[in-house]
Amino acid sequence: MNLKEMINDNIAVLDAESNHQEMLAEQKLERQLEALRELRDEIQPTIKEAGYHIALFKQNKVFAKKMRTYEETWERSDEHVWLIQIEFEYSKCLKNTGESESYYAPTTRYAGQHCGSNASAYIKFTWDDDKGLYHIIPNVAFAANEEVKELDPLTYQELKGTKEMVIERLAIVLANAMQYEKREAECFAKHQAWKESLNG
Repeated sequence: MNLKEMINDNIAVLDAESNHQEMLAEQKLERQLEALRELRDEIQPTIKEAGYHIALFKQNKVFAKKMRTYEETWERSDEHVWLIQIEFEYSKCLKNTGESESYYAPTTRYAGQHCGSNASAYIKFTWDDDKGLYHIIPNVAFAANEEVKELDPLTYQELKGTKEMVIERLAIVLANAMQYEKREAECFAKHQAWKESLNG
């Protein structure tokens, strides 16, 4: 076998390996979609009934988690994953109660602190294919980037578990978020009534 034939043989091996990796990646995405579609179909009616928005879509992997440091905001990836996202844009009292994922640079005096106030609220779900578990990532019902002491601490905690486990956690998160929403709505109504009384 001459050099040219050996080069061609090696190229063929590399191509085969590349095709195999692409096939595995596609199969992984299919499993993610299947698992998340099953979860979405189960929780969607209740989410819509509550007046919130839920979507299942494919996104860059870096957005399938909650940013917690300045360095994480600079992460890049070519990998895409499926995820579920619950949003609260139709709720005046909840839509902007997410903990900010923007941080001051390490070179500043405010290193590690949030830039600005609260951000858009969400609850994300992903599928860990290696462990065969769902992952719930709640980011709602924060007040000025702080956890509200009157709410259950589990409202703010991520969890990896079975479908039943993450649905149980979702129930806790939503119950507390709704309680916060109700309280804020009552405060807003009282404030409006007070303003109107001044004008009267």
